[in-house]
Amino acid sequence: MNSRFNLMILAAMCLTMVCAQYRPLPPYGRVPPDFHHRYGPPPPPPYAHHHPYHQQHAEHPLEETGSSAGAAEEPQDYQAECALVVPGLPGKSASIDRYANLKYVADETCITYEAVDVAFNAAKSKLRLPSTKSKTLTERDIDQLGKVIVETTRILANQYGLPADVISNGLPLIDTSKTIIDQFCPSFLKKEESKCTAQRYRQYNGLCNNLEHPYWGAALTAFRRMIPADYADGISTPRVSAKGKDLPTTRHISAVHHHDMGYHDHAVTVFLISWGQAIDHDMTFTADTKGSDPLYLMTDPFSNHKNSSKKIQDPVTDTDPLCCDIAENKRNEECYPVEIPSGDPFYALFRRRCMEFVRSASSLKGECKLGPRSHLNLISSVLDANWIYGSDKETADSLRSFKGGLLKSTPMFRQHGLKDLLPLKLENPDDGCIRATPDTYCFMAGDPRVNEQLVLSVTHTLLMREHNRIAQELSTINPHWEDEIIYQETRHIMAALIQQITYNEFLPMVLGKDLMESNKLILERDGYWNGYDDKIDPSLPASFGAAAFRFGHSLLPSAVERWSTTHKYIGAQRLSQMLRQPYDLYKGGYCDQYISGLMNQVSQAMDGSMSQEVTNHLFQDSGKNWGLDLAALNMQRGRDHGIPSYNAFRERCGLKKADSWKDLADAFTNDTLKHFTSIYDSPDDIDLWTAGVSERPLTGSMVGPVFGCIIGESFKDLRAGDRFWHENPNQPSSFTVEQLQEIRKVRLARIVCDNSDDIETAQVYVMVLPDPEINPRVSCKSSVLPRMDLSKWKDKDSKYSTATPAAPPAPASPPYVPAGRPQHQRPDYNRRPPPPPPGHHLGYRPYESNP
Repeated sequence: MNSRFNLMILAAMCLTMVCAQYRPLPPYGRVPPDFHHRYGPPPPPPYAHHHPYHQQHAEHPLEETGSSAGAAEEPQDYQAECALVVPGLPGKSASIDRYANLKYVADETCITYEAVDVAFNAAKSKLRLPSTKSKTLTERDIDQLGKVIVETTRILANQYGLPADVISNGLPLIDTSKTIIDQFCPSFLKKEESKCTAQRYRQYNGLCNNLEHPYWGAALTAFRRMIPADYADGISTPRVSAKGKDLPTTRHISAVHHHDMGYHDHAVTVFLISWGQAIDHDMTFTADTKGSDPLYLMTDPFSNHKNSSKKIQDPVTDTDPLCCDIAENKRNEECYPVEIPSGDPFYALFRRRCMEFVRSASSLKGECKLGPRSHLNLISSVLDANWIYGSDKETADSLRSFKGGLLKSTPMFRQHGLKDLLPLKLENPDDGCIRATPDTYCFMAGDPRVNEQLVLSVTHTLLMREHNRIAQELSTINPHWEDEIIYQETRHIMAALIQQITYNEFLPMVLGKDLMESNKLILERDGYWNGYDDKIDPSLPASFGAAAFRFGHSLLPSAVERWSTTHKYIGAQRLSQMLRQPYDLYKGGYCDQYISGLMNQVSQAMDGSMSQEVTNHLFQDSGKNWGLDLAALNMQRGRDHGIPSYNAFRERCGLKKADSWKDLADAFTNDTLKHFTSIYDSPDDIDLWTAGVSERPLTGSMVGPVFGCIIGESFKDLRAGDRFWHENPNQPSSFTVEQLQEIRKVRLARIVCDNSDDIETAQVYVMVLPDPEINPRVSCKSSVLPRMDLSKWKDKDSKYSTATPAAPPAPASPPYVPAGRPQHQRPDYNRRPPPPPPGHHLGYRPYESNP
């Protein structure tokens, strides 16, 4: 009896101690007076905002037995609202929201809004985010906030022990409008604060293309994902191998597999490369990470000359921080340099062991959602001709003459009867330009990469001239039109022409007929197209910009050729000597010679082989014998952006995931497979870009099944998700049926004829070599190359007509398909069922009262 009594006393004492430790357990919504003294200051209150999910307060698991708070002090409110319920994490609880988690220790975990606020405040303090918004939003501001949100994600993941699938698919479901993040989130990313009305002309930055989701496809937004990002930590650390080891250095992969073989096995001309680069610059521009330290990447990308005043920038991201030749613990945290093996067959000759590389800037998702690191696209994703005009009003205005709707130009040879060149880049002349003398200038255009290579500058010049030609004719047809109307309507027409040429001439060559049909990329021959879908986001996938649409790098020739206006070969110049040096255009008649060269020079084969001009000598400095390696940088960029492996995309695109190397025998040549087995430990490790350019092509296509899948789906969404698409009816931006028929007449060959100086003949499809039967070279005066009849744009008040004889509509696709390498049949990977709600298959959800 005594022993039983003693046990009762002991139990009562223990219960008293436990209760003393945790008392008072407040009823839901009340906090005892000493709570904040014991557990820290309260987080800021949540900020109410409408959201389709209506989270409920988490009920306290204990019955209310009365308040223990003293009558002299009114208790404060303590919000314990679940932001996300995650199943399968028993006992995972964060001290910062201990009360809300008491209910979920069995088989679910509740992440509360308070937990998000506390994590964000901690990340904000760690990364020194300014306490107020910047008045003028810049990419640096977005990068800063993006990094804070990534750090917030990391804190929550560590606090709750979240696996990668919850980080990628669960955390983005949290309604950040109810957290302190909302105070810092740019207004254009918040649906409720963006007011849009339908207008005839696009905004330069792409906002309000989609009236319900104004930021979709706009500048300063994130690349989206076809499949979740693959980071080593699930958040931002670059990918590792399937076994958790470091992946092979990308320079080693390049040296083993991407050596120069110099094959030419198809009929594609260099014009296809130039057009592909131009429209890539219309859709993607990855933002750089700017360093805050005093060390910069100087003239020599491998040098120790830290006091040089001249800077050279990274070829992909135009980045400044120096990463090589500096102790690892003193590097900028965004440094991710390419390691060069000691026995490298080229760089070892110059004792180079490191290649500069800095990670791309972070971005913000819509509503500033949590989740893994995403990356910033500085320009709008849709085909809107912003490479000609710019992605902001300031750039656009700097390119305008404000007279007759014309763009600025340089009348270099006007006295000799030659057409104007692009305007000169007089401000910041060294930016993106290698200048031999102080009085030598590069060119200026809507995209700052205009001088990246000379043939791109030539393509820019043609389109600038075409704008001015159309503007002059519209001014004549409608003399009462003001400068603004002429400029905007010409810009509207130019975007339509670029869409027509891309889908009628470029994509059929790249993808082939089957992929064009399965992705609904074949344009209408007459009338309107009713395919616009406001539920489709036209933002481009990260895998498109960081891998798939870099396929053209395999096509680059080692030299750029000049041909006469009568199509005779004149000469060539090494590609490495023309990068960021477009000065040959200062020579009278050279512009025509390079245009003729674009139509007559064959590109290299689409395969793993790459010219050493870009794998050893990219952006090579004057007086140096080495440069950067574009193949290595492509793969490094993919890892930076969290691009999953080639094998993961095989599965996404409906192909069998390779369980062994034998499963890839049909995908690659024997030599390619031999290279990959010597480089990688597993098929799960292969980088997407290197495998994509090495795939056997589909029948009638230049690309293989995986790159075909990514490119095809991307251009499908670019068409269906663009409210301003030129074929769309019933929009303020819609052309009339008569105007549409005129736009459909135009081919790139017509633009060449109208905007060169002395070229009098061209093949019908200039991205394909001429052939007397299938792709004949015809006179620029031929009815086979009709002009638009711009009188269809005449106002009712105008009495002047420039009508020209009608011509038959252009064929829907060029006559050629690439051929040469072994091909295999296309798998049925384009069947894409509607995706389930994010996280549906994993079971987590925003907290609801009746889940």
